Amino acid sequence: MLLKIAWRNLWRNKTRTFIVISAIAFSYGLMLWMFGIADDSYAEMEEAVVAAVGGQVLVHGEGYWDFPTGGQSIADVEQRRAQIEEIREVQRVAQRVVAYGLVGTARTNEGAQILGVRADDERYFYDVEGRLAEGEFFSDRDSPIVIGKGEANDLGVGIGDRVVITVTDLDGEVTRGVFFVDGIMEATPGEHGEGRGYVRFEELQQLLGYGDGATQLGVRLYDDDVRYSVASRIRDQFEGHQLEVMTWDEAVPEFAALIEFDELFTYFYMFIIIFIVALGIMNTFLMAVMERVREIGLFSALGLTPKRIGLLILLETAVMTAVGMAIGLALGLMGHWWMVTYGLDISAIADIDMEMAGLSLDMMVIHSHIVPARWIGGSIAIFVVILISAAYPAWKATRLAPSEAMRFYE
Repeated sequence: MLLKIAWRNLWRNKTRTFIVISAIAFSYGLMLWMFGIADDSYAEMEEAVVAAVGGQVLVHGEGYWDFPTGGQSIADVEQRRAQIEEIREVQRVAQRVVAYGLVGTARTNEGAQILGVRADDERYFYDVEGRLAEGEFFSDRDSPIVIGKGEANDLGVGIGDRVVITVTDLDGEVTRGVFFVDGIMEATPGEHGEGRGYVRFEELQQLLGYGDGATQLGVRLYDDDVRYSVASRIRDQFEGHQLEVMTWDEAVPEFAALIEFDELFTYFYMFIIIFIVALGIMNTFLMAVMERVREIGLFSALGLTPKRIGLLILLETAVMTAVGMAIGLALGLMGHWWMVTYGLDISAIADIDMEMAGLSLDMMVIHSHIVPARWIGGSIAIFVVILISAAYPAWKATRLAPSEAMRFYE
């Protein structure tokens, strides 16, 4: 009965009801749209850092991450890889040899991070082929190398040209190898501004004297949320082998902190929006109560208790909120669809190289991604806040004396 009365009361003043529902719909739709964009941007940034560091879980020789040029290695890398691949949550494991040195020609040299990789593995970690401006990712060419477009321009080389890489082997001796440009990428996930070059795993392994070892095992997981448990299991497996195991956010804690800060800012921004909307709704309902003093007095005279009068006001609020949130959900889903379909290319907004915590985030296109827990939690929060905003007007209605209210004329 009260619900039916509440529904009828809403449409007695259509303009007021429309304004309140519109405020709820647009604020709620904006919140969902922002959540979708924020969650996708976090996923894009996390994917960028995973590509830069080499995996969601990383295995190195002890002390490598603090001193990456110290010659630490993983012995019996094939056996270690097989052990990790037995873990059900693991999608792919990549073994790499990593070196820091120079890529040069007879005219000039450029500093670079050199990665010895297997193409079939590396595709799961970084889309080298998708970023090729020209050439291939390891063709049948002898001693192929794939470098970034910037490095190629600085060196003045093209496909098929010879370059020399100069690195330090495990014994601390300077060694050189001749490679031929096989592919040129639009961008590389450089670290601290350095370029990156890809060569075949076995060739760099031999050049640096690794034997059957490697520098790094990168682990790609089906679900990033299980990275801590997987890292813990790998540590247990390799206990006593002088290996360090860490997740990507442990490897680059500054980056994880930046994401957490951005999430807090997003919540704060949404809180401000919801708070402003709640104040507006409270004021609107308070005005509505004062306009309906005689009506409320009539309800009291007919036997409606103050408690039920207050409940009636809250029901009206709940109904309007439900209608507004239904419209807002439709608006949020429309915004989500648009972002999924078209996206937002950061590079189209400004021709700059994005960098966070020393990691390049170029070529990032933001779409939208629904995280059900965040959408549900946000929906509950906005519903509760709006109901709370109507509590004072509802309490005010319960304080009206029937005899005084009946003498009030609109």
